[in-house]
Amino acid sequence: MTRLRARRRDDESGASSVELVLFMPLLVFIIFLVVQFALVWFGNQAANSVARETARIARIHQDQGLALQAGQRLADQVGPGVLEDVDIDIQITGDTVRVTVTGRAQELSPIGVPRVRETVEGPIEEFEE
Repeated sequence: MTRLRARRRDDESGASSVELVLFMPLLVFIIFLVVQFALVWFGNQAANSVARETARIARIHQDQGLALQAGQRLADQVGPGVLEDVDIDIQITGDTVRVTVTGRAQELSPIGVPRVRETVEGPIEEFEE
């Protein structure tokens, strides 16, 4: 009987199942955070692309309406869900154009996900003949 009790104390069968149950929620949470970070980064890149294209049109044509249309069109083309609730702000002051694009990236959870914001600034293009 003592041999059986000693064998039971040294037997670790089932220990890996217990460890899996303890560490799996942490692993899933870490994967969740990594995926959410990637989605926010991707949304930030999309906002940057929209801001650059909008600023390019505004710098060349000096027309806020045309630049806003081009920016909204590009934001729609980026893909549904990549960048939502897009707000494009264009400021032309003197010889400088500043475009700020804000929006929401894809969200796995509505809690704690920051809004994306990108600003691009550049000089107005002047063509001389």
